[in-house]
Amino acid sequence: MINGASGHAAGLKPTLLGTSHAAARAGGLVLALVTCMMAPPAGLGVLAFLLAWALAWTGLSVGRQFVALRPWLPIALLVIVVHTFTTTAAAPLGHPSVAGVLAGGAALLRLACSIGCLGLYLRVTPLDDLVTGAGWWLQPFRRFGFRSEDFGLMLAVALGTAPTVLREGRRIEAVVTMRRAGPSGSAGTRSRLPGAAFFRRLLDRARLVVPLLETLIRRAEALTLSLRRRRPGRQDGGPVPPLQMAVLLLWAAGLIWWAVTGTGEGAR
Repeated sequence: MINGASGHAAGLKPTLLGTSHAAARAGGLVLALVTCMMAPPAGLGVLAFLLAWALAWTGLSVGRQFVALRPWLPIALLVIVVHTFTTTAAAPLGHPSVAGVLAGGAALLRLACSIGCLGLYLRVTPLDDLVTGAGWWLQPFRRFGFRSEDFGLMLAVALGTAPTVLREGRRIEAVVTMRRAGPSGSAGTRSRLPGAAFFRRLLDRARLVVPLLETLIRRAEALTLSLRRRRPGRQDGGPVPPLQMAVLLLWAAGLIWWAVTGTGEGAR
């Protein structure tokens, strides 16, 4: 048997962020994403450095961060090329410019900071705290009939399904690779045509769709039976500590002031 959860995950170190209130972490994530969207290019560099340091603080080294971003390098190159030829601030449409390259780099850095915020949040927040934090912020909507406990259940099922499907896909891919390397496989009859290996891997990925869909169907049937008579109770998490709430309010006030005064737009 091949363990579906096999792999080398980065260790998680306890941090002060993990001890904060679940609702404070959820609110901080939203404010951090808004900050990434509003920050000028010069501030994005500082923010990226802080996020890389924070992720390394949780146990995800800088080397592992670059390894995680490596599969996205072709898309990053495409973004740079598109911005280079479509940025009309310094050159007509279709003509390359240095301003276009810089605009593409700023867009990539903004996206990397947003992904870093999400990654940091997931590193310090278990699934139970994520559901608790979302339920805390949705409490005011209960008076209008919104059932926040059902939202938490949907969130838990959705976030729990994604890693299961990913592990199952990796397991099936490992089985296909092992069979091809065996005596009856096609390892000894590989084509020498250029790009043959790439198309073979692409075909193998396409073949994963059917067994993965079958896994999702089986999981949906099992979840329907197991959740038919179960419903989670309310998880409010208690009040947010005054200091953490004050930090969130000051942060939100700073972003509102930044947007109203137009300082961020002028810095760009």
